Parts: sequence; structure tokens; C-alpha cells
Amino acid sequence: MTAPILVFGHKNPDNDAISAAVGYAYLKNELARANGEDAVYEACRLGGFPPETAKALEEHGIEAPRLIESVGEGDKVILVDHNEALQSADGIENAEIVEIVDHHRLGGLVTAQPLRVNVMPVGSSAAVVAREFEIQGVELPKDIAALLLGAMLTDTVIMKSPTTTDFDRAIIAKTAEYVGVDPVGYGMEIFKCRSNPAELPIHKMVNADAKEFELSNGNKVYIGQFETVDLQAVLNREDEIRAAIKELVAEKGYQFVLFFATDILAEGSQFIVEGDTDFVNRAFGIDVTGKSVWMPGVLSRKKQVAAPILAL
Repeated sequence: MTAPILVFGHKNPDNDAISAAVGYAYLKNELARANGEDAVYEACRLGGFPPETAKALEEHGIEAPRLIESVGEGDKVILVDHNEALQSADGIENAEIVEIVDHHRLGGLVTAQPLRVNVMPVGSSAAVVAREFEIQGVELPKDIAALLLGAMLTDTVIMKSPTTTDFDRAIIAKTAEYVGVDPVGYGMEIFKCRSNPAELPIHKMVNADAKEFELSNGNKVYIGQFETVDLQAVLNREDEIRAAIKELVAEKGYQFVLFFATDILAEGSQFIVEGDTDFVNRAFGIDVTGKSVWMPGVLSRKKQVAAPILAL
């Protein structure tokens, strides 16, 4: 039997990373069957499920992607929602990357063979995947459509994020109509199903949606985002958050760890930083040394947080 081609998103997967992988694996399997190809595509994940993803998979009867920790020589993989080695599976340098489907900056991966790359400057990888169904002429099942819609709405913060484009709005509107839901109401319900920040284990809050980045000086940093409709419950745990991210700085050798809690309703984020706070201060023209700072209008890690940091 042919070994499956593994389709997966980044470490510490968010809703978009897992949902887009599920959707794209389904699409690739349908195309393989239609073309008589002897290929099997398997959706996988590099971490635990966000609560909204677990709920959506269960509600729609979709098989949960298998957890993998590493890949290696002989493995063929498709990277979804990332393209940086630091954010990918351990051993990715030894595997054969056959495709990339993403909506982030290019992060320096080098491949031995040519590959198909579908990277668009839009709000979510799920939107890229949904559009690919149209391009390829493959019917999008309603359960997969609902899963992808949820990912589009979480990654664009219900279309409030500055990463949201007209492309996203059009795909979201079309998919929501197809599924039979109001996109804004559907998005709010998804965010509300997330764990209560007052009860969530602190390591899960800090690491649930966090990514490593490499600065121009070669040092690594860790940027985590927690989106919520109850910011105060997060701020009540600031001392715990600080202790957790300070521990990450010490254990992993990060130049700094930046954790930001995004208030979906107030449309802004609270920054909490440990490590080289002077670097963050310079990047944003603020003072986060020993205190948290409210950043109005900041909703996107990719465009509003990582970009200024990586530009220095």
C-alpha cells in the first residue's frame, strides 16, 4: 500500500491550521480518485485541538486528524498554514515537501525538488482551500464547508482583522450562505465556545496559539496570541502569565516572549512581555517593561505584531 502524503499545519495548531489541513486532504483525495491516481492524502496535526476545532469536528462527524510529532526521510508532506521550518514538524528538513498552501510570509524553506506553492496575502488558509475547491471543480461537502468557514472567521477575527481582504469577505459570504448561517453570529458562537480563561491551565493559554520566529540576528522569539470575549479574566491572571513566559525565556533561550490577549469585542490587544523588553519597546514605540500595555486596533499577529518585530 502506498504511504499516505501527510497534510498538516504548524505546531501549536490553531483552528485554521487544522481545518485547512482537513479540507485540503479531502480535496486532494477527491482529485486523486477522479484522476485515477494511486495516492492517499492524510490530514494530521502537530499539537492538540483548539476547543472550537474539536467541537466542530465532533458536530459535523469529521474524523479527527492524527497527531504526529515528526517526519523524516521517505515522507512526502504538504504544509498548510505555514512554511517556516521552526513552525513545522521536527525532521521537516529530511522529508519531501510536495506542496505548500499558506497565507503567511515566506520563511526560508529550501527544497530539493520543484513543488506546487499556493500562497496568497489573505486572511486565512481556509479561504485559500475553499477557493481551491471552486478552481478544481470539486463539490465542497457541507460539513467540510462549515469547518472551513469557522476557520475563516477565527483567523480574520470575524472579518475585523486588518488581514481581511475582499477575497475573504466574498468567500465567507458564499460559504456561509451555502452552510445556511449568518457569518457574524456563527463566528461569535465559535469564539464563545473557547475555554473560560479564568479556568484554563496557564500553559495552555500561553502556548495554545504561539509561534517561533527567527530575528535577523539569529535569535529566536516566541509570540503567542489568545483571543477572547472576556479580556478581564485574562488580565486577572497576569502574574501567572508572566511567570509562565519568563520560564519559557529561561528554558528555550528566547530573546523574548510576547504574549498578547486580543479582545474581540473591544478590537485591541494587551501586550505582556518577558525577556528583552527593550526590543519590543523599539518595535512598537511603547514601554512594556514590567507592565502590560493596551494596543488599540491590534488584532493580527501576522500583520501587526510579527511584521514590525521581524523588520528590525
